[in-house]
Amino acid sequence: MFYTDIDEIDQKIIRLLQENGRRTNADIARSIKMSEATVKNRIDKLIENGIVRILAVLNPKTLGFHANALLGIRVLPGNIETVGNTLAAMNEVLYLGYVTGRYDFVIEVLLRDPDEFFDFISNHIHKISGVVSTETFYIMRTQKINYEWKLSSEVLKKEPNE
Repeated sequence: MFYTDIDEIDQKIIRLLQENGRRTNADIARSIKMSEATVKNRIDKLIENGIVRILAVLNPKTLGFHANALLGIRVLPGNIETVGNTLAAMNEVLYLGYVTGRYDFVIEVLLRDPDEFFDFISNHIHKISGVVSTETFYIMRTQKINYEWKLSSEVLKKEPNE
């Protein structure tokens, strides 16, 4: 579903929530000079329509997860959906994208250490029926993770297919 009814007030609310997801409706209402009820209704509508999600972002390293990698995975023809569903159900898989090119999937995984990572690849990924090959890109250091992606006003005004 593509939702295009985001006006300047919604944009202001989204920006304020991106600065601080714990900001109260009353604080947002004061900032944009609207009633608290209006702000609550707009936030509820943004959430209901899947435009925003309010969530806590964990720092995996502080919890002991130090093995992070991207994997390109190739599968036998006719197995893409089955393998995709199997991968998506794994707690270790943070991201799964169906892609074009050399691989059928790109996944991101997060594990505690290299031994756990080795076990995951050897005893889980490579034992999935239909997996032909994998290529691992072990992430040695992360310089940027952007959880604060912002849409510009110009982008929000464009219609789909423009």
